[in-house]
Amino acid sequence: MNIAKPHRKLNRSVIIFILIMVVALVIRVVYLTQLSADEIGGELSIDSEFYWNLASDILAGKGLPEGALTFNPLYPFFLVVVFKFLGSSLLITRIVQSFLGLLTIAFIYLAGRRLAENFEKEKPSGMMLGVVAISMAVLYPQFFLYEGMILGTTLEILLLTASFTLGLALDEDLHGEKALRVGSKKVPPWLSGGILGAFCGAGALGRPNLFLLLLVALPIWLFARNRRKRIWLTPVLGFIVGAALFLLPPTIYNAKKSGNFVPVTTHGGINLYIGNIPGTYGVYQPPKNMRGEMRGLIEDARFRAEEETGRNMTDAEASDYYVHKTLENIKQNPTGWLILLGRKLILFWNKVEVHDMPEVLYFQDSLPLFKFPFLPFSVISALGIAGLIILLRSGKNRSIVCLFLGTSYVSILLFYLNSRYRIPIVPVVILLASYFIVWVSREISQKRFKNTTIMFAVALATFILISNRTMVKANKGSVYTFLGTYYMNAGEEAKAAKIFAKAYHLDPNRDTSIINYARTMMLQKQFKKAADIYARAYANNPRYPGLAIEYAYTLDKLGQHETAKEIALYVMSTDQQSEKVTACKILATNAFFNQGKTEAIKWVNKGLEISPEDPDLKLMLQAIQNMP
Repeated sequence: MNIAKPHRKLNRSVIIFILIMVVALVIRVVYLTQLSADEIGGELSIDSEFYWNLASDILAGKGLPEGALTFNPLYPFFLVVVFKFLGSSLLITRIVQSFLGLLTIAFIYLAGRRLAENFEKEKPSGMMLGVVAISMAVLYPQFFLYEGMILGTTLEILLLTASFTLGLALDEDLHGEKALRVGSKKVPPWLSGGILGAFCGAGALGRPNLFLLLLVALPIWLFARNRRKRIWLTPVLGFIVGAALFLLPPTIYNAKKSGNFVPVTTHGGINLYIGNIPGTYGVYQPPKNMRGEMRGLIEDARFRAEEETGRNMTDAEASDYYVHKTLENIKQNPTGWLILLGRKLILFWNKVEVHDMPEVLYFQDSLPLFKFPFLPFSVISALGIAGLIILLRSGKNRSIVCLFLGTSYVSILLFYLNSRYRIPIVPVVILLASYFIVWVSREISQKRFKNTTIMFAVALATFILISNRTMVKANKGSVYTFLGTYYMNAGEEAKAAKIFAKAYHLDPNRDTSIINYARTMMLQKQFKKAADIYARAYANNPRYPGLAIEYAYTLDKLGQHETAKEIALYVMSTDQQSEKVTACKILATNAFFNQGKTEAIKWVNKGLEISPEDPDLKLMLQAIQNMP
């Protein structure tokens, strides 16, 4: 009987784990089915399309864009691997990411068991804490929502959760509490340290603001925890080697391209500036006169830095410029900056899911699955704070939990809060919430109601005062822009016009809202109205070539040829090839009426050098040559 009893417990725990994982799998099957069936399930936003096209280009041998890296390289190279072995299919990519999401849930279960096993007295069942944790993870909809997006978020969540789980295991191993084993073989500390470093190094290629902090904090923590026993050296050396395997290649590449030390990417400076600019609310708000999407923001940030300094800059130099500018702003108003930090602290635990990608918000609102009452972050965070207080009192594992929570806090405090920045640490918050639930069940079973009542009051007060407050409302203007783009590409111009008009009225100061609304006016031959709308956006951002050429084309249609010519000549000085082709058409037309055939043919030929098969240019050339 004594031999059979543990066997029954093992079977029960395995069965419960499998059943919960089956539920997680079913939810993901339903989600991917609904996502694929949605009319715009295959539509990609600007940033997602960039990652997709970049991965395709790398696989085709076209290489990386010129200069130092201006994007986080983890996700595009992940896509390269998926495309190489499984094909460039949206559904296949989403299935792979769903599998990674299930793997994250498994790591949460393992971390839960480790976290529970370190209670000093009357420890709760490790299986119980693990089961509660993965049940909450399965019911948190943001996890599987991002698994369907062409974004690196799912990878970042997995790497953070795996790092936390391995950090718990390594700590127990070094303190002789429980050896880290794979099957029957013990994993040496240098190897587990190396794998932990590799997890964090890979994570830094996807979310530098978080994982670069961990890359500094974890070796310090390993040293501080184990300095007396002198057992810290081998895991720390292993950690450094593991991290270097991922960080050295992009660092060397950036140094060659820019001449500067840039560990991952050159757009950290502008993000730091956005997160601390005077007047910000702690969420992503692009500076005035800059585009909101990743590529446009980087270009506009460099242009603005060049204008303000009067010299040409690389992306790395522009990033440094915004770091110094941020520090100067903080020096000038330290009180205002401290108030902003306090707001970010509250936002970290708040229910708001600040989505900076329009497709995420669109699918969350449009797919039937999300009508199901899943577990909101407001509940997870309130229970998580209560669980953290209990864990801090217990004296076990508090250092590693505080390390991961603290680095996540700082990564947001330095920058800004959005759902993609916060979600990697949510598994740890879920583990703390589960810790609280298991602790409460134990206290009630022992009839210790006083402590239970106090901690329930703490959780309730947190929910009311912090977690469940409405601090930020989602601006759905970008969602309508996303939807309108789909209809425009599908040739349904009437639908697109209505939706773009809605986006414009919801967000009249956003560049994409203005431009798309103006385009619909052009399609409806309302050139004067289109020109007035374009003029607003152009006054704010005259360095945006796509906007400039559309405005010039509209002015040309209205007969304002000289102004159109000036703008078109500016566009010819940029490196935007498709816009330059349109500029050549405008300049050729203008030249024909003012300078004659020879000048007009010159501009047409310049356009054909860029786009030899452009049918409009060929017709223009033929028409001009045939004229007397």
